[in-house]
Amino acid sequence: MEINKLILLSLLSLSGLAQAEVIETVNYVTYTVKPEAGTSLSRAMITASPITEGDKKYRGHTQWDMHWNYTYDKASDLRTCKVKTVSVSLKATITLPELSSKDDKLIAQFKQYLPALKKHELGHLQIAREAAKKIERSLLAQPALASCELLKTALNANGRALTEEAKILNVQYDAQTRHGQTQGAFLPD
Repeated sequence: MEINKLILLSLLSLSGLAQAEVIETVNYVTYTVKPEAGTSLSRAMITASPITEGDKKYRGHTQWDMHWNYTYDKASDLRTCKVKTVSVSLKATITLPELSSKDDKLIAQFKQYLPALKKHELGHLQIAREAAKKIERSLLAQPALASCELLKTALNANGRALTEEAKILNVQYDAQTRHGQTQGAFLPD
């Protein structure tokens, strides 16, 4: 039985099948919210939040970046170039608030709000994860091309297009959820 496994592994390594992997790194960053007496939790969060896009401030944010690397080689026909390995790297940073308060009402409100905000931000991360997998599959599926330069151009164009598609999906996700409000990430003023 062990000999059969060894033979199978040897055949797979010699088969020339391209190999791939997605490497993911997720970091969480927090900012401290210290509401002053008489200030709503909503206003205190917006005041404390370091997250701005244009003229708007947000209470949570997921920033992601994707890179892909690949190796290629001449195909067995020696006339075309094919993908050998693919590696997609997804790095994400999720920024969320943390509360510094002894006010029981604010603490209860925050404990109800934070899981909904985190769920919303994890939705953004899921879009990025799906895009990373899609890039990986797409680059691996790229057929051999007449030259390695053409192959590189095609792989990078494909990766960029799928990254842009994921950015559009993130904007649509925010519009559909009203930046998490429909998922429970809502605080009254």
